[in-house]
Amino acid sequence: MHPLPLGPLPLHLRIAEADAVAIGTVEAIADGRIRVRDATALRGEPGESFEVKRAPSKPPPLAVGVQAVFLLRGARPPYVLVGEPKELVVLRDAASARVWRDALAQLLAASNDPEKLLALYVTWLDGSDEKLRASAAAALVDARSKLPGLAEDAAVERARVALDGARPIEVRRVSAHLAATQLAGASALLRGLPGVSPDPQIVEVALLGGSLVHSPELPAALDRAFAHDDVEIRRRALRLAEVEWTDPIPAKVRAIAEHDADAGLRSEASQVMAGHASAKP
Repeated sequence: MHPLPLGPLPLHLRIAEADAVAIGTVEAIADGRIRVRDATALRGEPGESFEVKRAPSKPPPLAVGVQAVFLLRGARPPYVLVGEPKELVVLRDAASARVWRDALAQLLAASNDPEKLLALYVTWLDGSDEKLRASAAAALVDARSKLPGLAEDAAVERARVALDGARPIEVRRVSAHLAATQLAGASALLRGLPGVSPDPQIVEVALLGGSLVHSPELPAALDRAFAHDDVEIRRRALRLAEVEWTDPIPAKVRAIAEHDADAGLRSEASQVMAGHASAKP
């Protein structure tokens, strides 16, 4: 599968680097310091109020009065933030702070159990808090997380979510990546392609995942993708054809090169054919 670009370390790994974890409210911001009040400690003993060092060249996205999750390094104040300042989780209101307080307590409890971490992140992915969903999505597709693979029934459920047009698109895309790691999940995903509200990224993940796990559903799904009205979906099918160059795919690519309604895709298909022709001994 195309590797996803690496972003910040997954949340549980950033927390592992922290000496203290707290949720608090920004009381004041000065040139070199941020003062936090009304803090609730989840790890360590930072106290109800503490200071964090602030580099003027890399200010965190904070304002007086906002609540945030503080991952802190150091034996005593002033602490240093773990990670880049822009990675700080800023909370929208008191209700969000309560949700994150409970979620982080669960994450800390699961930190040494990869199976529990996986289950917790999947729960967050399906939840309503946008920031928790984003944290879960990043962790679930990042190899640095070292999470175990999904069970077969869980992979099939991820396929169902990926094909659900009512779900947030990022949840669907991450679910497609998870489903495609297992034969049962990849096959369920392929059977539903292109599906309601088809997304080219999901189509590409499904086709390539189906190829990697040798799903018997791949040929029919590829046919449907090549015949789809959306040129981007046909383009994703063409990308799979580049690596799955077995009968009857060359004939399908030739048909795209000669008859597709999109001139750009006709040109790309011609280039694919030329590339395979030149690669022959």
